[in-house]
Amino acid sequence: MKRIIFGILIGTLVFVTACNKDKNKKEDFDKAALLKNFSDNIIQPRYADFKTKIDSLEIVFSTFQANPSEAKFDDVLTQWKACYLSFQRVKTFDFGPAMNTGFKGAIGTFPTDTTQISSNITAGTYNLATATNADAVGLAALDYLFFNSNAYANLTSDVAYGQYCLDVIQKMKAETDAVVSAWSSFKSTFIASTGNESTSMFSMLVNDFCQDWEEAKAAKLGIPLGKYSLGIQRPEYIEARYSGYSLPILKASLKSIAEIYSGIGINGQDGVGFDDYLIALKKESLNSVIKDKFREIDSSFYVFNLSLQSELTQNPVALEDLFNAISQQVVYIKTDMTASFGILITYQDNDGD
Repeated sequence: MKRIIFGILIGTLVFVTACNKDKNKKEDFDKAALLKNFSDNIIQPRYADFKTKIDSLEIVFSTFQANPSEAKFDDVLTQWKACYLSFQRVKTFDFGPAMNTGFKGAIGTFPTDTTQISSNITAGTYNLATATNADAVGLAALDYLFFNSNAYANLTSDVAYGQYCLDVIQKMKAETDAVVSAWSSFKSTFIASTGNESTSMFSMLVNDFCQDWEEAKAAKLGIPLGKYSLGIQRPEYIEARYSGYSLPILKASLKSIAEIYSGIGINGQDGVGFDDYLIALKKESLNSVIKDKFREIDSSFYVFNLSLQSELTQNPVALEDLFNAISQQVVYIKTDMTASFGILITYQDNDGD
C-alpha cells in the first residue's frame, strides 16, 4: 500500500511539474511585444490606409458629381475597388473601437438589399443608421449602385440616386474616422491585455483571427458554392456580385489573414506574430504546416480567370479544391493553434468546420 501511495504521489508530482513547465513555457513568450507589433505596425496602419482610401473615394465621387464623365466615373470605380481591398485588411479586428461602433457590419455586410436601396432613393428620406438599412449601406451597397447596368445613367440623371451614393460614402467615412480616432487611446489597453481569459485583447484577437478565416470560407465561397445548401449553388449570395470582383476580394481577405498570422506589417516587414509564439512553444511543425497551407491557398487562385459567378459554372472543381484547402486550415488554426495558446474559442458557428 505504501508503494502504491508513493507511486501516486510521484506521478502527481511529475504531472504537476510538467503542467508548470508548460505554463512557464507559455509565460516566457512576450505577448505584449506581439500585441505592440500588431497595434503599431498592423492594425493602426491598416485602419489609416482604409481611411485614406475612403477619403479619396469621397473626393473622386464628388468630383464626378460636379462634372460627370465616363473617365471620372472610372476613377470612382477604381477607388471603390481600392477601398474594398483595403477593408479586407481591417475587418479581422472586430474588437475594441470597431466592436463598439459596429464598424465591420456597417461597412462589409453583404449581399446588399437592392429593394431597400431603391425604396430609400424613391422616398428621398432615410436614416442609414437604422436596423432597417443595415443591408442597404456599406461597400456592398456601392457595388450595386456603381455597377448595375443603369448605374452611369442613374448617376448622371437622378439627383436622389447620386445623393444616396454620397450619403453611403460619408457614413462609411464617419464610421472609419471614429475607429481611427479611438485607437490612439485604446492602444495602451490593447497592448497590456495579454491574458488568456475570454475578455482579454489577446483572446479576442485570436478569436477574431479564426472567425474571419471561417467567415471567408463560408460567406465568401462556401454559401455561393452550395456547401450549405445540399450542393445547390447560391450565386445570389456572392459578394460584390455586380462588379464581378468577388474572387480578388476573397484572395485579398485570405492573404491578409496569412500576413496577420506572421505579424507582417503594412510595410511588409516581418514582426512578432502567431508564428513566433508557436515556435516559442516548440510547435515548429504546426507552424510549418500552417504556413505551407497559406501558400498553397494563395497560389490556387492562379487557375481562376473569370468572376466567381462564371467560375461556379465553368470551374466548380477548382472552387471545391479551394474550399477544401481553406477548410483544412480551419482545423490547424482554430483547433491546433488555439489549443497551443491556451485560448478558448468563444464565437459560435454552425457549419461543422
